[in-house]
Amino acid sequence: MKEKFSKLIQSIKITPMFVICLSFLAVILIGSGLLCLPFAYQEGQDISYIDALFTATTSTCVTGLVSVYDGVGGTYTLFGYIVVGFLIQIGGLGVTTFAVFFFMLVSNKISFSNRTLIKESWNLKSLKSLRKVFFYVLLVTFSIELFGAILSFIDFYLIHHFPVDEAIGYAIFHSVSAFNNAGIDLFGNQSLIAYQDDILLNLTTCFLIIMGGIGFFVIVDIVSKKFNLKHCTSHTKVVLTYTAFLLVVGTLLIYLCELNNPNATNYGGTSFLGAFFMSTSSRTAGFSLYDLSTYRDATLFVIIALMFIGASPGGTGGGIKTATVAVLLSYFRGLIINKKPSLYKRSLSDDLIKKAFLIFSLGLSVFLLGLFLVCVFEGNYNYILNGEKILSYEEGAIRFSFIDYAFECMSAFGTVGLSTGFTPYYSIGSKIVLILLMYLGRVGPLSIYTAVRRKSTQKFYYVTEDIQIG
Repeated sequence: MKEKFSKLIQSIKITPMFVICLSFLAVILIGSGLLCLPFAYQEGQDISYIDALFTATTSTCVTGLVSVYDGVGGTYTLFGYIVVGFLIQIGGLGVTTFAVFFFMLVSNKISFSNRTLIKESWNLKSLKSLRKVFFYVLLVTFSIELFGAILSFIDFYLIHHFPVDEAIGYAIFHSVSAFNNAGIDLFGNQSLIAYQDDILLNLTTCFLIIMGGIGFFVIVDIVSKKFNLKHCTSHTKVVLTYTAFLLVVGTLLIYLCELNNPNATNYGGTSFLGAFFMSTSSRTAGFSLYDLSTYRDATLFVIIALMFIGASPGGTGGGIKTATVAVLLSYFRGLIINKKPSLYKRSLSDDLIKKAFLIFSLGLSVFLLGLFLVCVFEGNYNYILNGEKILSYEEGAIRFSFIDYAFECMSAFGTVGLSTGFTPYYSIGSKIVLILLMYLGRVGPLSIYTAVRRKSTQKFYYVTEDIQIG
């Protein structure tokens, strides 16, 4: 038995992707340990390890789902806020980014292995000018976060009259959380519902979410080309086009689906600006201006689709990514018109199309498996309110509708953090499933697959024969 275990360990190839997956796991475990410390949570709060692990995971994986009843703001102390903030920043930029940054400070040199790690972490095509790109990423990140923090401070201090120290703390945390598409706030368990009429805060949050979602390299490409989009790379054009398209379509669908919603009458309904905010936030940020338990199932379905697509490659968000959808749609368009798939006058390789299909298939499979497991763990058939969705938070609720399960699972996998309000009430089994979905969603199913995949040793192929399909 011992020899078999030793052979298994030796057979595992330590690839850069494998190191990235382990690094995220290590940070989550360290964060969960820190959040379990007595001075990390407020007096009177009883935090179990599973909730500390859940919070560490949702922070590192920049998701935003919260399993504690009073939210992050009402549960943890200043020390806890700082831990969560650091986990968000580390998770947004990537663990390897910070590791190599500190290594550079010590040795002033990046080894080839570390260069490969960053290449895999940032999804780069080559290692050219890596040091320059590295500092560009840090410059873009902290510049935008500083700008967002200044605008948020103005809002909290001048409009809402927070004390100076609180306004500074809230502004910094909110800016970091929004840019990294984490969706975690310090306002209790109601997200930004109390600020749905605050235009400055809403637009600032949307700006930060979009900047973090489109990716560092898109921003660098736009700035380096002096905002002349014609000279930008095809990747930048695809990201900007599909981001704008999804924002517009998402806004219209959410607004139209929520027109005259009788359940939302007492909440002021969903304004057009509110629909734009929700469309922006749904693609991995997780901030909400409305109580989503009052939303129609059709609206929740639209948001689920947006969460599955997610942000863009190289950004701080999750999902299967806008570029993946662009490649798949181009492929299907090519099949219909009988032409080779292309985007912006550039043909798409067969390997790229295969990778897009693999990402889509793995993402959908992980989501469906997680949804099945949650349905199993929440399978107590003692219906609450005759099995109808609960429109108010019920202590001890044990059964919700299928759309709630699907919404929660997709929110976890897409590292979004939106919820219909029942996360704290799920069983331990379901919380573990959500933790795994958040982890897989952040590192990516394709990354896990690449990390554990073995090289092909096939030396022969079978004779080809067609079968009937369709």
